[in-house]
Amino acid sequence: MIISLIGTLITMTYVIEFFAEYKIFSTILHVFSVIVGMGTALVSDVLFNNYIRDGRIQKGENRTLSTLSTIVWASLGCIVVSGVFLFLSDPLMYASSVKFLVKMTIVGVVIINGYVFHRLIHPSLQKIDFIDTNVRHKYVRLRKLAFACGAVSLISWMLAFVLGMLGHIPLSYLEAIVGYVGILFGGIFVAQIVDYMLTRKRGE
Repeated sequence: MIISLIGTLITMTYVIEFFAEYKIFSTILHVFSVIVGMGTALVSDVLFNNYIRDGRIQKGENRTLSTLSTIVWASLGCIVVSGVFLFLSDPLMYASSVKFLVKMTIVGVVIINGYVFHRLIHPSLQKIDFIDTNVRHKYVRLRKLAFACGAVSLISWMLAFVLGMLGHIPLSYLEAIVGYVGILFGGIFVAQIVDYMLTRKRGE
């Protein structure tokens, strides 16, 4: 038992030393992935808002959004992997870093949000009328959910980028998460107003 524990500690020491030695590469990959992910998400949102002006997402437009989505997912994968590598380079420091924990929590939210979008919305994206005034239409809920997912994605990516640029945040983890959730709710509320204004404009 004791020998096994000692062996584990020695192995962990080597692991930490290995990732600490190459921490600069993990950091570069982490920052680069956040920048690419945020930029791609921003471009995707801009194109999405442009595409829905006629009320429908066309086949070619949907293909473009799918390509951008693939880039975002690849960026998320790199962020998670590089985040694990960074954590392993100094577990004690990162486990107590509010900035790191909040950022990785945000990444988790982006992953869940992306899953919801691709699971519930994307299969019907070309069938949704984004300026339909018929509130009983079966795709209206999906339309509202699409706007909400877009808001969550854009806000989360931007905050992840801002956190990456900050040296530290003068907040506890709980305070930071409460603030983040508040911003998300605000963004979703604004997104629903945009949805309402689009349908109202069509109704007029």
